[in-house]
Amino acid sequence: MPARKTARRSTPIGALCDVDARTFPIAISDITPDGCSCEAECDWGEDGEFLHLTIAGSVEINGRVLWHKGHRASIGFFGQIHPAVIDQWKRRAA
Repeated sequence: MPARKTARRSTPIGALCDVDARTFPIAISDITPDGCSCEAECDWGEDGEFLHLTIAGSVEINGRVLWHKGHRASIGFFGQIHPAVIDQWKRRAA
């Protein structure tokens, strides 16, 4: 298979994050049924913190910060998001 001539880019999926009595917007750059990678305009606080996400204005799910570095973080969900929903978000964002 030939190498890509341009890097693959995806449009982030917008979400709101509620953590530690704060609510702020985040941009999800990678999402699976079990979790996501994201970026915020503020620092995340502590690893292991519980949070609540509202993703694309349509799905709400609880999770926790698995790790963070500055404004980037990895979130693990409590439960899963159906893969068909994720595919729909990715098609809209493309």
